[in-house]
Amino acid sequence: MIVVVIIGILAAIAIPKFGTVRDQAEEAACRSNMRSLASAETMYYGKYETYTTVANLASSDMMGNADVTQCPTADDIYDITATATTYTIPCPAGTNLHGSIIDGIMSWQSE
Repeated sequence: MIVVVIIGILAAIAIPKFGTVRDQAEEAACRSNMRSLASAETMYYGKYETYTTVANLASSDMMGNADVTQCPTADDIYDITATATTYTIPCPAGTNLHGSIIDGIMSWQSE
């Protein structure tokens, strides 16, 4: 009986920690995806002298084989707002959960 109680206590401690680690990994992956998209925007601008949408980036040679168009938390595609001279890459996971990149400047929210 004592063993069952100890296992229950350990599970109560470990399960929330696992959730936190998973959330941190998804956040890191989302931010990495946004950095990759920003790099692709920079390369696209160098070639075409304009910024573009995520759909155009994904179909261009700027992304290579990388599939970084979807936030791992939101399971939603990044929506890049682009003009000829500026771009914004917000996290699609509701209220910019993982921050954003505006014209190459990264802005991460503190938790």
